[in-house]
Amino acid sequence: MYRLLPFKLGEINCGLNLLCQISGTMVGLIGAMQKVLSAPYKDTADTPAMDNFITQVLYGRVVPGMCITMIFGNFYYAWMAVRLMRKEKHTNVCTLPYGINTPAAFAFVFSIVSKAAQTAANEGLGWEEGIMHAWRVGCVANLVSGAIATLCGFAGPLIVRVAPQASLMMALAGLGFTWLGLAQIIEVFKAGHLGLLPLGVALVLFFGDVKTSPLPSAIIVMLVGCLTGWLSCEGWPEGSAHPVGGTGQAVLEAFDNFGFYMPAFLDGASFSAIPQVLLENMAVILPVAFVGAVNTLVSVYAAHSVGDMYPIRECLVVDGLTTIVAGLFGSPFGTCVYCGQPQFKAQGGVIYYSFLNCIAFCVLAATGLFAAINAFIPPWGIAPIILFVGLAICQDAFDIIKPRHLPAAIIGLFPAAADWILSIWPHEPKPPAGLAALAHGSLLVCIAWVAMGVFLIDRNFLKAAIWALVAMCISGLGLMHEETADLTFKTFAGAPGQNFGTSAGGYMMGYATLAALFGVLLLLRRLGCTRIPGIFVEKEDTAEQEAEEMAERCLSRQHSHVRTALFSNMPAEGHQLHEDEVSSESKDSEPKGADCV
Repeated sequence: MYRLLPFKLGEINCGLNLLCQISGTMVGLIGAMQKVLSAPYKDTADTPAMDNFITQVLYGRVVPGMCITMIFGNFYYAWMAVRLMRKEKHTNVCTLPYGINTPAAFAFVFSIVSKAAQTAANEGLGWEEGIMHAWRVGCVANLVSGAIATLCGFAGPLIVRVAPQASLMMALAGLGFTWLGLAQIIEVFKAGHLGLLPLGVALVLFFGDVKTSPLPSAIIVMLVGCLTGWLSCEGWPEGSAHPVGGTGQAVLEAFDNFGFYMPAFLDGASFSAIPQVLLENMAVILPVAFVGAVNTLVSVYAAHSVGDMYPIRECLVVDGLTTIVAGLFGSPFGTCVYCGQPQFKAQGGVIYYSFLNCIAFCVLAATGLFAAINAFIPPWGIAPIILFVGLAICQDAFDIIKPRHLPAAIIGLFPAAADWILSIWPHEPKPPAGLAALAHGSLLVCIAWVAMGVFLIDRNFLKAAIWALVAMCISGLGLMHEETADLTFKTFAGAPGQNFGTSAGGYMMGYATLAALFGVLLLLRRLGCTRIPGIFVEKEDTAEQEAEEMAERCLSRQHSHVRTALFSNMPAEGHQLHEDEVSSESKDSEPKGADCV
């Protein structure tokens, strides 16, 4: 049926929009990978040789590996749209937009690949071996994450009941606040004379709703960054003896990577590392897989809101399978359905936009042209875009979270902040024990504590006690608060030189006392204690209704959504209040006489 569909201008607009999103994310991820792979060896390795080796890994393995999953995913979702057209007997259907799972990809880069590279350096591996080890760990983690997401897909909408909405959303909001927020704004301030202008332009465009159509705002920010970088005539990184961009020589070297790169299947060494990767990184893999599945679920329900009734379980399973494909072909970046399907449908997208995006991305990825992009655009031209992706993730979280749960949600930022601080902590002196404990397994720590906070705010002591028991079991295995998991319990009471208070056994005891406290409060209330208020009662939604509400909240503020401002190439709609709206708001905000004290 799709062969008979007319090609409309909206397909080009939507294709360019989606390509900008995915390409911008890919450029940011490439820069992040270059940084985390080189950081442990920057003082000991031959820098030009190491940079060249990292370039070969990224443009010869990681980036081409995304081609297979992009082809698989885009074609599958297009076929799903055709099936829906035949079922509904009309062509007013828009394919689900599909691409890199931005939060999950950055989570894996900073929480898995970075730590694997540092561990390899600490164990004495040379820089070539260490970089290959970190790459393999990232791919295997992505493979396992895809398998978990696939299994979650069979549960369908029930996955939103795994944990409270606030805890699932804040797990990634913490990453958005630290790695995508603080780390990026620090990158801008490393070159204040050059980086502040692109940051200021980003603020004007994303917050001020200044219109830049037909070019997306993100492209304008990149161009301003290029302008300041190239006019400085210094190259970047600033002061480097071997600039990777900003000079004619750097650009020529980048174009040396031009060629044709075939995706390659993972080697046997990667598969043999699966048990060790699981043991060391399950605290990151598990929550990222769950949150990714929830994101896809919300995105599919967003499509339902405009009449495109895609099968939920099939979409969830396919997202998991496409992530597995990415891992199998050498990419540590997962994939997912994007939440903007209603906007793409409104712009005139049907099916062709998905193919246009896929073809353009594969050309860039398979020819090594992403290397040229990195040579033309300085870090401070990319950092503001990644920063606002982080802000978009945080906005998504706080829009979905119920206002009364915000205090509990804020607690969820602390573990991510501790994890980021620990990542930049010098080797000596050792970081404070409490900081390290809060940082290890930060995603699980966030989920557990936000969940307990949410249920305590609702005075649901039974569920709070259950989450305390869950945290007790997880910490007992060393998946939270400990540097590495220990399923043999050899370090249960503490490793040599470690206090019991920061051991797995110590935290297990602490969470057990919390569960007991919540149980006592529950018992006292049931015995009629008037000092303990009753449980907060609200209408109990089904899993489907809960997911639909999350999608509705995401879509209800699309005109102020940072992500929309970031990548859309359509004329923006202002959000200026009319006088009658202001007047209405003023009247609504006036206190009634009966309410005055």
